[in-house]
Amino acid sequence: MGTKYQQRATAIIDAQLEQLRAVLTEVNERLGPATTDLRQIGRTIDELELRRSFNRANAILERQIRQLRERQQALEHEVADLSRAARSIEQLIRQTEMSSAILRDDTPQADPWELALKAQIIQGREDERARLAREVHDGPAQVVAHVVLGLEHSITLAQQGKIDRLLELLRNLRDSSKSALYEVRRFIADLRPPALESKGLDGALRELSERVAASGAITIQCDGAALPRLNPEQEIVLFRIAQEALNNAVKHARNATVNLHFAAVRGQVVLLIRDNGPGFDPRTVAARSNGKHWGLAGMRERAELIGARLTIASAPGSGSEIRVVLPLDAG
Repeated sequence: MGTKYQQRATAIIDAQLEQLRAVLTEVNERLGPATTDLRQIGRTIDELELRRSFNRANAILERQIRQLRERQQALEHEVADLSRAARSIEQLIRQTEMSSAILRDDTPQADPWELALKAQIIQGREDERARLAREVHDGPAQVVAHVVLGLEHSITLAQQGKIDRLLELLRNLRDSSKSALYEVRRFIADLRPPALESKGLDGALRELSERVAASGAITIQCDGAALPRLNPEQEIVLFRIAQEALNNAVKHARNATVNLHFAAVRGQVVLLIRDNGPGFDPRTVAARSNGKHWGLAGMRERAELIGARLTIASAPGSGSEIRVVLPLDAG
């Protein structure tokens, strides 16, 4: 176990780990019930709003929905705060465990930084699953619930002989079903964009630009030469970086012009996304991201995993630029 000094240092770190895990347990014990309550309130609001859509103005329903939304907003803030605390403590625990591993002689074969990277990848996957679950709940699941309730109401209208009301409701349900189908297809495409398989990265980037530009929120100028086929991991990471950059532009640089450029030059693939939006302070934004899977720091870490280098240049009032350089022999 090494020298007595290593033993003393290890004992200190172990005591810190015990305290940190106790705090994390306390946070999770509050986070679990709060998350459950938030989901239940969301379901109740959905049911009440569906009932309201099938009935004329109802003061009692309106008051119940308003009160529940106030409670929902308060819970959302609480859950967000607790989630941030849990992520920060988990990160601190991993860092402390790395320090402990360095001190222990009985695990010389374990590279603590490699273990930390693996833990980060696992956490990233869990964050992505959570994001996808939220999208399904907020999108297609809501529409399906609306359709189910609408069909039950349709049976009642048919039994009452109210054909005009029934036809109107069925038309609404048809439109809702089409919307749900579109969302499901978009959801599936986001998991692994079909264009990556059929058109390669350059074709997928052009298609992404057209789709985002069609929203009218930003203007996109996409140009680039044909790219060589990369391995699937490299292509999906570069695609996701471009996708996140464009989504950020839609959110924070509306009406801006975005230049998306890509090329294979001098033995490397270069991806450049530049906009003339309001810009930002990268250090401030990185500090606020709190380890989120596709924050600026996450984008840079993902790029490094495939052997690429990502740099961000921006300042308030000066637009922003994201540059990714991938050597063709990487991976």
